[in-house]
Amino acid sequence: QEIRPHSFYRAYWNLDGFQETGYWHLDSHWELKNGYEFHTGMNVTREGVVGGFQIFPGIWVPSGTYDHLEGQFVLQTNEAAPVSSRIEFRAGGYFGGNRVELDLPLRIRTGETFQAELSWTRNDIDLPFGSFVTNLARTRVSYSFSPRLFVQGLLQYNDRADVWSTNLRFGWLQQ
Repeated sequence: QEIRPHSFYRAYWNLDGFQETGYWHLDSHWELKNGYEFHTGMNVTREGVVGGFQIFPGIWVPSGTYDHLEGQFVLQTNEAAPVSSRIEFRAGGYFGGNRVELDLPLRIRTGETFQAELSWTRNDIDLPFGSFVTNLARTRVSYSFSPRLFVQGLLQYNDRADVWSTNLRFGWLQQ
């Protein structure tokens, strides 16, 4: 029903003129009549590391510039339905090695007032100096009492850091 090709670029340089980040996104969204979508894309990335850092216990990323390509594929069901889901898959270069990322969100909504999402993201990272896996589990809930009064919450768990975190927000919009 609809094809939406698009591209964007963003980059950041430090005050010395060293490029710390570059991200060029090339993608096309394909929307079907039933509301399902799939996205096919490629990302060209640059990460400039001024000082080496420890990305995982015992695994260091040395200073330098890392240029990579990353492919991505997304499949999602109709987001207007009461229950919808997505599969997001990315694979490509990462700090001189490789990364495979899988993100699986599940959404539930009842009309315009309540929306909830349960999501799990897994990153398998293989670097020249070691490999590791990270997982992030998230739950988001939003309830709107009216268009101007709402409450939102986020609860997530990061197994890499063994940390639970939350964010609660109450919104009361004035005219």
